[in-house]
Amino acid sequence: MRIRTHMAVSVDGFIASPDGLPTILTAPDFESGVSHGHPEFIADCGAVVMGRNTFAPAAGSSHWPWPNLRVFVLTGGPLPEGTPDGVVSASDPAELLRLMREADFTGDVHLVGGRQTIQAFRDIDALDELGVVVMPILLGDGLRLTMEKSGAAPLQLTGSRTFPDGSVEHRYSLVRDRA
Repeated sequence: MRIRTHMAVSVDGFIASPDGLPTILTAPDFESGVSHGHPEFIADCGAVVMGRNTFAPAAGSSHWPWPNLRVFVLTGGPLPEGTPDGVVSASDPAELLRLMREADFTGDVHLVGGRQTIQAFRDIDALDELGVVVMPILLGDGLRLTMEKSGAAPLQLTGSRTFPDGSVEHRYSLVRDRA
């Protein structure tokens, strides 16, 4: 089981606009779950993990975005009303990681986001792959990919590909031992 991200980022490093609009939505040809490499990425995943802010909009939605995937939520509070059975939560990232390792699924875990959850898994050295789709746009302002003062993390490029709209996917593994 590897914990991996697959998220859009503007050329200037923002994952969302100042009003919270995810960067991927700047692509005129974006189709949720269909475009920008998502089908190939999610095919290798058996679970998703995210923070409460990312999870909450889906809880009461008529469309469940993670069919056939185990769902884990990093949150210190109760799960929102409408949360389906089987969703697992914990307030401590190390505890949630333990629960993911004990769960019955095969494949990797898609760390859906956001940046606080990414940082929480970086802090416990559990983020295995950082996948970013660099969108051909400069947002100028918004929500950065990394938290302020999150510290440097050396990365090793493991793959890249370009999509028809000019966006470029890069996959990096985190370098854990530089010796």
